[in-house]
Amino acid sequence: MSTPIEAKPKSLTRNAAKRSGKGAKWNNAVSGADEQYQLKKQAVIAEASRAFGRHGYKNVSLDEIAKTLNVTKPALYYYFKNKQELVYECHELAMHLGDRVLQDAIASENTGFGRISVFIKNYISLLTDEMGAPAILQDFSGMTVADQKKITLRRRKFDQELRKVLEGGVQDGSIAPCNVKLAVFWFMGAVSSITQWMHIDGSLGSDEVADIFIGFLAHGIRPSQA
Repeated sequence: MSTPIEAKPKSLTRNAAKRSGKGAKWNNAVSGADEQYQLKKQAVIAEASRAFGRHGYKNVSLDEIAKTLNVTKPALYYYFKNKQELVYECHELAMHLGDRVLQDAIASENTGFGRISVFIKNYISLLTDEMGAPAILQDFSGMTVADQKKITLRRRKFDQELRKVLEGGVQDGSIAPCNVKLAVFWFMGAVSSITQWMHIDGSLGSDEVADIFIGFLAHGIRPSQA
């Protein structure tokens, strides 16, 4: 199944996100029916993510999302059965972006720390540019119980992949010996928290936030030693 998101190293990944998130208009011309379906479906997901992030899940209706995309509400039902399914797809998109960016980071860097740094930088950029830093990602209540379980399992598997990268970094000497499970909980908790405040505090862009986070990961908050 085709998708307009292609995770690529560093600035190329962010450009891809901007083309997909901000440029994926409802009436974009595409080469095939399946690609058109996927682009339009993702346009709905991206707009819903931004709307949920700005106003809250309970305060956004499908009518409002349809109006923003300049389509009718019945047109949305071609892609999603209801609002709960749309919320689930927002979570799925975030997981998909994370998977693609992590695999790209693993392929493009040689050390564990290099891979984690590239992952954090590109994931933060995609999460904010593609999805508008949606606070909905911190809220499971908008999904069915079955979908909550699916996303929980996806996140657990993703955490395990991140731990492997950190373990590789400990082995290659780029990361100090540490409890990799807690390390992943710590920095992914920080990254996930962006969805709660970045739409409020507009003083920093996604690249600046990513660089600061990577600095914390590398050096903590202690002054550098002479």
